[in-house]
Amino acid sequence: MRSLLRFLVRYNFPILFLVLELFALLLVVINNPIPHSRVFSGIQNVNGYIFEKSYGLRQFLDLKYENDRLARENSRLRALAVQIIDKEGVADSYVYSNEGGVYEFIPARVINNSVNRQSNYLTLDIGSLSGIQPDMAVVAPDGIVGVVRNVSAHYSTVIPIINNKLQVSVVLKNSNYFGSLVWDGKSYRNAIVNEIPVHIDLEKGDTLVTSGYSALFPPGEMVGTVESFRETPGGSFRILNINLSTDFKKLSRVYVIKSLGKEEREAIENLTDDQ
Repeated sequence: MRSLLRFLVRYNFPILFLVLELFALLLVVINNPIPHSRVFSGIQNVNGYIFEKSYGLRQFLDLKYENDRLARENSRLRALAVQIIDKEGVADSYVYSNEGGVYEFIPARVINNSVNRQSNYLTLDIGSLSGIQPDMAVVAPDGIVGVVRNVSAHYSTVIPIINNKLQVSVVLKNSNYFGSLVWDGKSYRNAIVNEIPVHIDLEKGDTLVTSGYSALFPPGEMVGTVESFRETPGGSFRILNINLSTDFKKLSRVYVIKSLGKEEREAIENLTDDQ
């Protein structure tokens, strides 16, 4: 502080001179149209440059997200393309098999979407003419989306996992313990998983995938990662808070999954239940 005071006392006249000069220059700019317009134009140019660079930065960040998403989608398509069944020379769907069965992936586009309701839904641009039926699973390049509810000739609606009416069986990838994924209605990026035993090893960031215990989703489809967890009041189970891998606000292209063995599987399971 003393050094600053000594500096001001020593250079008080030059400082006062600069302040008066700046004040005089400001008066000239304000009271004369030509300097005023030139200064205003310069300020606009600076603002424009800043906005241009910030917009370019946003585009760059969005481009990184899009590149990552396309890379994941290309990986899926490359895996599916190995086992493509080209029906009548038209490759408009992809068939692949794993330990859960044989599945047909039908590409579709999201034309309507909601994320801020308790009963959210999606609308797809394909319907029964494309082979879509109710109760088919829907996935995206980043992870699972939901289940088809209603179908017309050219359109279909989907109940997403961010709808409190839908439950999905999921497993922890590193331990194979399963639970039920449900949406708590708080955020379109999060859900909860119930019925995870308290004794298993669990860490933040653990991956959850579909279990394949139903005939809808193939096993191993990405669901999300563990964000946090807590014990139930009884202390026997944990409730997991999940960061969903699918960003529903950026959802545009999806795949409707037809389980080619679904009818046979459900028939034998229903027969067993009736005995």
